Amino acid sequence: TMAVAELLDEERGVKADGAAQRCISAALIGDVPRARLELRHDAEGMAFGLQELWDPDAGRAFMRLGTDRSGTLPLDPWVVAELDGFLARHEVPADGPAAAALEDLREEAAAAQAAIRRSQATSAEPIEEIDAVLGGTLQPFQWAGVRYLLDTRRAFLADEQGLGKTVQALATLEADDRWPAVVICPASLKLNWERETRKWLPHRSVTVIAPGVAVPPEADITIVNYEMVGRHRETLVRRGTQALVVDESHYAKNPRAKRTQEVRRLAASMPADALVLALSGTPVLNHPEELISQLRMLGRMEEFGSGASFKREFQGAYSEDRLHWHLRRRCFIRRLKSEVLPQLPAKRQVIVPVSLDNEPEYRLAERDLIAWLREQPLSLSSLDAKIAATLRAQRLAQLTALQRIAARGKLHAALTWIHDFLASDEPLVVFARHVEIQEAVLHRFPDALHLLGRDSVEQREAAVQAFQDPEGPHLIVCATRVAAQGITLTRASNVCFLEQEWTPALHDQAEDRCHRIGQHDAVTAWYLLAAETIDETMAEILAKKRGIIDAVTDGKTREDDETVVQGVLRAMRAGPTYRHLSLAQ
Repeated sequence: TMAVAELLDEERGVKADGAAQRCISAALIGDVPRARLELRHDAEGMAFGLQELWDPDAGRAFMRLGTDRSGTLPLDPWVVAELDGFLARHEVPADGPAAAALEDLREEAAAAQAAIRRSQATSAEPIEEIDAVLGGTLQPFQWAGVRYLLDTRRAFLADEQGLGKTVQALATLEADDRWPAVVICPASLKLNWERETRKWLPHRSVTVIAPGVAVPPEADITIVNYEMVGRHRETLVRRGTQALVVDESHYAKNPRAKRTQEVRRLAASMPADALVLALSGTPVLNHPEELISQLRMLGRMEEFGSGASFKREFQGAYSEDRLHWHLRRRCFIRRLKSEVLPQLPAKRQVIVPVSLDNEPEYRLAERDLIAWLREQPLSLSSLDAKIAATLRAQRLAQLTALQRIAARGKLHAALTWIHDFLASDEPLVVFARHVEIQEAVLHRFPDALHLLGRDSVEQREAAVQAFQDPEGPHLIVCATRVAAQGITLTRASNVCFLEQEWTPALHDQAEDRCHRIGQHDAVTAWYLLAAETIDETMAEILAKKRGIIDAVTDGKTREDDETVVQGVLRAMRAGPTYRHLSLAQ
């Protein structure tokens, strides 16, 4: 046909381009289609292939749909929308077997869309009887998550950081009403789970399995870290565990790791209709096959075939998109901040309690400080001005020293938290007060940018520009008193404080490096506080002080004019009573 077209061109003295040739060809061959969709068989099974007849453009367009090395498309409902579009645009028919297979896939894709829509739900009505017993109020998108998890039973809860996966899981456990339940999480998050459980489910008993405990006490909810699951698995099985929550489930991605194997054994012991939830904003860190162990833990692997077929199936072009589609149709709910923005405050503070690894050192220093303070009058107003000024300076120095000991003690937990957060591939701004803490973070994350006291003005400007670049590093470490003013870091919507300053305004200013013009997401300020230490005392006084400042701004009468330092001193002198501050939702 092409040869005939070329002869005609030559006779007419016309140099026809490719498009003209194809037009002439189409006229000569009449109703012959450009190409035809067909079924092909190979060692892997059946797949869609394209038989080119006379239009090579159709073949090239087919290859762009995400074909594999053999130039075929899998018989997968995920391909239906794109394949139907291709067939319509290029007027390509399907032969009999291919048409029948495509019709079956259309029906499967239509059924899957309903499940996918549920996995994207951003609003649902509360479950009234559960709402009445919770220790807080869930947002509409969180109720949508609870309802999805209850219906799906064995699923990933993969919401973006800061959207309250913990409280959704706890509300789901309460709504399911099958006890006892077990929560598996990293060691650094056990305290957080305990406090959130006591806040949101105050009527439920909770126990945390500590190192060295032979047989943990029974409770409605037992919290255990990954490394201790094997030691207590048989006890938990004998108690008839009915629900399992695996937090940061990507910790169980390596099938050869002992902790992964023990978690899977515990999950396998659960009843067939048990509630099994995997919580992670980043279930896949590097490769799709990291999901295999997690899917087995959920009891969902059979729906994806064997591990070998999973690896084979989800590779090549568009494999991540295909996998995401199949996860959503079966067992995966994920919402982003941007999708639920109207339900979120523009800026909020979230407290993350972390444990100390220098507990004896801290407690000794705390006792010495309390004893020293009790030797002095609380108010220094009656003392000589010079003596009072000296004592004030000494008191501040002693409090700062205690704060530094707490900062060192929580450093390992804080670095672990930062590492886990960065796995979400979201930018993060970290503020720290003491140089040794700033340098420890940079030592752990050597590729991070920094805005520190030792940096020149030019270096700081370059660091800000590099961080604001969409392709720049995801972490920037800031000295609070250096970077709390005059800069813009709106690429990030998450800011983390490893230490607290003595004035709430300084924290507000630091938070506003992200919360300013140019920011399109709700901003979350994460405060990593060492549990039952001066950190919590300071946080309580700072919150009270911030409330007073807000009241003054709104034209209300102030309740007192006590400084933060004085408030912390008074609380420490009386003997600290910690209020177990909790996450703000």
